[in-house]
Amino acid sequence: MIPLMNAVACLLALAMAQFFWRRPIRLFKEAFFLLAAVVVFCVYAYFSGDMNDPAMESYPFRMFALALCFSTTALPVKRRRYLLMAQVMWFWVEFFGSVSLFYHGFDMPWTRLLAISVSVFGSTFLSRISQGMEFALMAYWIAVWVFF
Repeated sequence: MIPLMNAVACLLALAMAQFFWRRPIRLFKEAFFLLAAVVVFCVYAYFSGDMNDPAMESYPFRMFALALCFSTTALPVKRRRYLLMAQVMWFWVEFFGSVSLFYHGFDMPWTRLLAISVSVFGSTFLSRISQGMEFALMAYWIAVWVFF
């Protein structure tokens, strides 16, 4: 997929993250928004990429994990805990999607996996996440998404 489509996917993930975890938090409302986000990401992946390419099989889930990372920056309490869980989920989706693609003959994206693991490791030492740190984390995630 070309970098322009990756950038549009990143903007779509950022837009969908606005709808997650809004007050009051109700189970059915949140489940609906999460399911709607996955459906929107699947439709985007279908129309923007070549569906014969095995690399597209995990693309909607990668977008969903990125949207969860974006959405955790707006949480009022326990932000660091959920930020770490979202980043670990992103790493998990990337790693096991890459393992699946490795069996199809693709190379492992070690740079992307290393960049996400650095983000996870660095976020564990944040005692308080300020507004500037939120912006820096989001810029880092965007760079990882678009350039790796």
